[in-house]
Amino acid sequence: MPTDTQFATDWLEERYRFDVAARNPKVEAACLQYFAQHPMVSIIDIGAGTGANFIYLSEKFPQSQQWALVELNPNLLKRARERLKIWAAAKGYTVRENGQRLDFQRSGQHIHIQLLQGSLLELPRLLQPGQYQLVTASAVFDLLSKQMLSDLIQTFHHNRLALLTTLNYESMAYLPGDAEDKRWIELYEAHMQREQDFGRALGPGCSDFLENGYAQLPTAQTLRAPSRWQIEPADTSMHGHMLQFLEKSLLEMTSMGHSGKGLDAWLQRKKTQLQAQQLRLSVVHSDFFTAPVYEG
Repeated sequence: MPTDTQFATDWLEERYRFDVAARNPKVEAACLQYFAQHPMVSIIDIGAGTGANFIYLSEKFPQSQQWALVELNPNLLKRARERLKIWAAAKGYTVRENGQRLDFQRSGQHIHIQLLQGSLLELPRLLQPGQYQLVTASAVFDLLSKQMLSDLIQTFHHNRLALLTTLNYESMAYLPGDAEDKRWIELYEAHMQREQDFGRALGPGCSDFLENGYAQLPTAQTLRAPSRWQIEPADTSMHGHMLQFLEKSLLEMTSMGHSGKGLDAWLQRKKTQLQAQQLRLSVVHSDFFTAPVYEG
């Protein structure tokens, strides 16, 4: 049986191409344009996982870069370090490693990376946020409570950090549709927002909360736009992951007292469609960029 970490890395690698295809080009362009005149850009990536956000974005910025990758799980951070070294060598960078620091150099472009193991909620303890210009996060903020995200917004604002956050969950829909889809998807979303030790995760309310939070602050620009996974019938592995998440979450909700009548039959219909390669799934997220106002 795979460990939780192995499952996590398998899932993160499986979803990568869907994440890349989903990213909203207008939101991304706004971020890149904002930093276009900077000779170097310094970035904190929170909830860095195995380094997917770095691998995607580092090639979008043509200038030299300084990155801090913040990840709570030490095994994911170890996987990130190895993955990034392999990626850099394949791209023709000279790779130097010093403990939890990596240096990549190619044709005058220098990328320095610091790997930091710790909670994204403790950024001031891990580093000096004011020395950076941009925070990035992918598929992270919808897992946080209102208080957690509110505190992060204040940290970003206090340190005048721009923010690019992508793939924040909003909704999903199966095609072809099933009369029971709405019921079970709503219960799945309720599971996302169930009471936990830290409170209730924002889930599909994340982007509205983020947008409203920044509406109270002075910003040079704010842009929110949809990003969508299109999971086609041939994408059987991705469908399998999604059905596994749904099944586990829904069974947990039924164990907490919610009615499970009809669940087994609904799941079986989805699995039958999957095996016949007749299943499509659209998952809507949103991407968000905001830049601070610099005074004086």
